[in-house]
Amino acid sequence: METILDRIEQFAENQGVKIGAFEKKIGASKGVLSRAIAQKTDIQAKWLVKIVENYPQIDANWLLTGEGSMFRPPAVMNEAPPPNRDEVVRLLREKVADQQKIIGLLEEKVEALMAGGNDGTEIASAVG
Repeated sequence: METILDRIEQFAENQGVKIGAFEKKIGASKGVLSRAIAQKTDIQAKWLVKIVENYPQIDANWLLTGEGSMFRPPAVMNEAPPPNRDEVVRLLREKVADQQKIIGLLEEKVEALMAGGNDGTEIASAVG
């Protein structure tokens, strides 16, 4: 039965990368994968995450289950990566600030209308 470690080894071979270089690219200490492969032991899930992060072309489902293709479909690989959290927060803060400006302008308009004696009944009678 093929294991995750077998698939890691297959993928590294396909990429023309030795396991030591593969370990280095994912930030693992030397021997983390090679020892696990040699001893047929499990590796931590964080290394699987690091593999998928550092090799976006690998299909995570294939890596975990052996089902499907080794590689992600090209359409999926061409998708923009999700924005990082800090960028999302920055964009949301900008949107809130813009909306607060709009609210302020609308409040000023309401005050001006109220000061001009227009309580909205003229508009309501015109509509109704």
